[in-house]
Amino acid sequence: MKQFHNTITLRAVFGNMARDRHVLFVIKDEAGKYLLGAKPDFYPKGIFRFSGGGVEPSETPIQAAVREAAEELNLSITAQNLTPLAEITTEAIFQGRPVKNVTTLFLLQIDNLNAIEAGDDIAYLERMTRDELQSLVERYRNLPDEVFYDDGYEMYWRDYGEMYAFIHQVALDMTVV
Repeated sequence: MKQFHNTITLRAVFGNMARDRHVLFVIKDEAGKYLLGAKPDFYPKGIFRFSGGGVEPSETPIQAAVREAAEELNLSITAQNLTPLAEITTEAIFQGRPVKNVTTLFLLQIDNLNAIEAGDDIAYLERMTRDELQSLVERYRNLPDEVFYDDGYEMYWRDYGEMYAFIHQVALDMTVV
C-alpha cells in the first residue's frame, strides 16, 4: 500500500481530524464513474466525499471498512471485497500541539452495485466521471475561509478542503485506468 503525507492548516479540529484513523471507499461503477456520498444538509453545495468513517480503537482498518460499508452503504462485505490503495497521513498543529489523522483508502469491489444504498450518514450517492471528480478536488481546494458548526464545534471549510482535496486527488491518481 502506498504511503502519502499531507500537512494542513488547522484553525479548529473538525470531524475526522478529531479521530486518529478513518477509512474511505473508492467505488467505481461499470461505466467507470466514482460513487461518492452526498450530505446536502452538511456539505457546501457541490461538495461530495467518498463514503466511510472512523476506525474504533479496537479495530483494524479492514474491520472498520467492513463495519462502515454496512453503516454507510447498507452493504454486507468481507475483506475480500477490499483492496487497500493508500494510507494518507494528514498532520497539523492546533493550539501548539500536533494533530494527526491516518486515512486508509480502499477500492471496494462488488458484483452488484445496485445493492449499494445510502446508509445512516449520507443522503444519497452521487456518480462522477474522472473529470467531474477532478473538478470536485478543485472545489475542495477553493472552499471558502468561513466557519461552520458541527455538533456545536467551530470548524473551517478551508481546513476541511485542504484535507479532502489531497485525499480525493490521491484516489484519482491511484485509480488511473
